[in-house]
Amino acid sequence: MNQSIKTWKLVGGIVGIAVALLIANAPVPQGLTVKSMWGMGIFVCAVVWWMIDLISDFGTALLMCCAWAGFKVVPITSAFSAFSGGTLWIIVGALGLGLAATKCGLLNRVALITMLRFPPTFKGQSLSLLISGIILTPFIPSATAKFAVLAPFAKSICENMGYENKSEEAAGLFGAMFVAIGLAYPIFLSGNFMCYAVLGLLPKEIQAQMTWTNWFINALPWGLTMLILMYYAIVRLYGPNKQALTKVDTSFLKKQLEALGAITKNEKIVAVVIVSALVLWMTETTHGISSAIVSLVGVVILLATNVIDRISFRAGIAWDAVIFLGALIGVSKVFADLKIDRWLSTVFGPYLSPLVSGNIFVFFIVLSVFIYLVRVVLVSQLAAIAMFVIVLTPFSVQAGISPWVMAFAVFVAVNVWYVSYHNASFLVGFYATGGDLVTHKQTIKLSIAYMVVSIIGLLVSVPVWKLTGLIK
Repeated sequence: MNQSIKTWKLVGGIVGIAVALLIANAPVPQGLTVKSMWGMGIFVCAVVWWMIDLISDFGTALLMCCAWAGFKVVPITSAFSAFSGGTLWIIVGALGLGLAATKCGLLNRVALITMLRFPPTFKGQSLSLLISGIILTPFIPSATAKFAVLAPFAKSICENMGYENKSEEAAGLFGAMFVAIGLAYPIFLSGNFMCYAVLGLLPKEIQAQMTWTNWFINALPWGLTMLILMYYAIVRLYGPNKQALTKVDTSFLKKQLEALGAITKNEKIVAVVIVSALVLWMTETTHGISSAIVSLVGVVILLATNVIDRISFRAGIAWDAVIFLGALIGVSKVFADLKIDRWLSTVFGPYLSPLVSGNIFVFFIVLSVFIYLVRVVLVSQLAAIAMFVIVLTPFSVQAGISPWVMAFAVFVAVNVWYVSYHNASFLVGFYATGGDLVTHKQTIKLSIAYMVVSIIGLLVSVPVWKLTGLIK
C-alpha cells in the first residue's frame, strides 16, 4: 500500500475515534442518556472508518458491535441481535442455494438457452444479456455468482461481433449485463442479500408485511420503468451507427450449450429446490412457513444429496458479507433500545417533516439527489442505507408513508457508480470481464442515466403505492 494512503487512513482512523469520544462526552440532550451518547459515538466512528476504508467493512462492523457490548452501552444480546434473527438466516440459506446453482452449471445452461433466443445484433444481444440477468436474479442472491456466469458471455459476444475492448459497443454490452445484475435486483426480495439487509432494518411489523410477493408487487413499477429506460439509454448511448450490418455468429453459444451435455442429476435437484423455495417464499402468507426455514431446509437438502459438500459450503459462501450484514442490521435494534431513533425524530423533525408530508414527488427528487452527493464520501452502500433508513423511518410513519417506501427509495438511490469505488457490484462485474473490456470512464454516462431513470421510476411508483396502501 502506498505510504501516503497508509498515513491518510491512519489519520482518518484517529479522527473517527476522536469524533466518537467527543460525541460520547458531549452534554446529554433531553431524551437521551450517557449510554445513548456512547452508542452514537461508536456508530459515527464506524461510519468514518467505512468512509476511509480503514479496515475491511465487516471488520469495522464487528468491532462496532463489540464496542457497544464491551463498553456496556447495550447488552451483548442487543449488540448482536441480528445473528439470532430470521433475516440473517435467510441470507445464509439463499447464498447456499446460489452456490449450488453455480457449482452444478445450471446458471450457465439457463443463460445460454436464453441468449440463443434473441437476434444476433447489438440490440438483440444487449436485450439477451438484460433478460438473462433478470431471469437469474430472483433465484440467486449472489451478484458475484451471476457476474461469473454472464461476464464471460458478454466478453465472448463482443469478440464475435468484432467489437474491440474499450469500444463504445463493448461498453454497451457490459452495461446491459450490469443493469440486469447490478441494478435490477431491488425488484426481488431474493435478488440480492442487500434486499434482506434493507428489510432487516425496518420495524418488525413492516418486515412481517413485506413478504416476497408484496415486495415484488410494490417494487415492480420502479423495476419496469428502470429496465425499459435503461435499455433505451444503452442503445442510444452505446449502439453502433450501422447496427443492421453488425451481427454475431451465435454458433459459439450453441457449442457451449452442447458442451454442457444433457441436464445432470445435480442440476435437476438444484432446479427443483430453488423453484420450490421461490414458490414457498411467494406464498408465505398462505402457509406461514418462515422464509428463513425454507432457505435453510433447501440448503440441507443440497448438502444431503451432496450437491454441496462441506468444503464448498465452507469456502463458497461469502461469510464476510454475512457478518457485515448481521452487524449492520443490528444497528436499528441498538438505536431503538437507546431511544436514539426517537431523538433523531425530534431533532430533525422541524426540517424533514414538512418535506416528507408535503409533495412526495418533490421529496423523492430531493432525497435521491442528496444521496447521490453523499455517496461521494460515504463508500459503503449498506452503511449509507442504514444511516438514511434509521433517520427517515420515524418521519415516514408520521407522514402516513410506509417505512418500506422510504427504505426502497434510499436503496435504489445508493446504487450509483459515477465514482468507481461507489458500487461494489460494479467492481465485481468490471473485474469479472477481465478488467479490460471497458473503462470506468465509459460507464459514467450510464450511471448518470440511471440516476435520472431511478428518480422517474420512484415517481411512477407513487400511484401504485397509494393503491397498495403504502402511501396514505
